[in-house]
Amino acid sequence: MYFHITQKRVRKNSNTLEVFSLAEDEIKKFDLNAIPLNEVQVNNIFKAFSENHLSGDYQTFQAFIQLKPVSRLKRLVWKDSSNKLPKQVNRQTLLEFLSQILEGFENLENQQMKELTNYYFILKNSEGKELTFSTKNIYDWKNNKAAYLENISALLKNNL
Repeated sequence: MYFHITQKRVRKNSNTLEVFSLAEDEIKKFDLNAIPLNEVQVNNIFKAFSENHLSGDYQTFQAFIQLKPVSRLKRLVWKDSSNKLPKQVNRQTLLEFLSQILEGFENLENQQMKELTNYYFILKNSEGKELTFSTKNIYDWKNNKAAYLENISALLKNNL
């Protein structure tokens, strides 16, 4: 399955803000597949992760699982807070979730992971402030073997 993402880029040029869209030939292709899930499993995973990790509507979650396009206004909100910094969203748990759900996610380049994550998810802290996602977060996740990442895997496996 190939997935195409278009994303607007914002470039600062001295005192002006310039917004432009990617050209047709610059669109990224992702060779990803979601793990095979039936409707009951998708529903169980959505309910389990909706408690502490994400919010959004079920239809958007289904579209994400099926790697179908979603509206930028209907993206899922990842709200899992960091243990050390409660006002920050734990980006690494989101990456772990994506790596467990999407086969081939770990093989993407860091920039592609960032674009895919930003396409389906918004990062919001407990105060409702939208946070950014960077390639440094991806680098940190790849080198992290913390127990809270294993908790994401365990929660997912318990609901399959």
